Amino acid sequence: MGTLSENWLTEGLMDFEYKKYRILGYLQEVEAHFKEQKLYPDFAELIAHYKKLVLLKNNAISLENNFKKNLSGIDFANMTLKYQSTIDDESLNELKQIIAFCEPLFADELSKGKNIFDFAEQHIFVDHIGILPLYKKEGYFMLHPYQSKQVSVYTYSFSKINLLQQDVYGLQCNYFSTYTLSLSKPVDKLKLDIIHQNPALPNPAVYLFKAKAALPKDETFLPIAKRLLYKNLQTNP
Repeated sequence: MGTLSENWLTEGLMDFEYKKYRILGYLQEVEAHFKEQKLYPDFAELIAHYKKLVLLKNNAISLENNFKKNLSGIDFANMTLKYQSTIDDESLNELKQIIAFCEPLFADELSKGKNIFDFAEQHIFVDHIGILPLYKKEGYFMLHPYQSKQVSVYTYSFSKINLLQQDVYGLQCNYFSTYTLSLSKPVDKLKLDIIHQNPALPNPAVYLFKAKAALPKDETFLPIAKRLLYKNLQTNP
């Protein structure tokens, strides 16, 4: 089934059994991924779906506004357009039934995802290679999986902009290279190889994320390492 559309709740057939079938199929796939400790992108999508579900549940106006309305006339006294909702009571009741069915299922799956996230975060050791330079807006980070001789290296770029009088931070990451560790090339010596490959940064910041448990790299280790790097750079720019 793959990902669930952002507007799955209000698009297509408004039928409880149909929506129930879609949600159970979707959550079955998510649960299968979670059993393999694969957290992303499912965890982020679940959070977004759950927040929207609760918002619709707690806001009756939002419930009706998610359906198209037909223009029925003009209120010339107040110079406003008058609309007639295309949703009927039966459809609204179907929608409420769907929400009541889905909310506890989403909450339960989110709890499982949160447990995986907490476990992974607690089993990722964060360090840096060599002395950190004053300039840390650009640099590298390494992923050292549990009991692996392979280390994946990524570049990062950290930026800050002022949006509506608030500081907004952005982190961009790209794959750089993969290195094989050996007795003659331990992880703390890889910084020299990185500089040799990219002399444009002669003294880069290099962070190391080492997994203390087996974690799927792309779906769990890498996304959480990015989050930890983001928090580190935001706290210590």
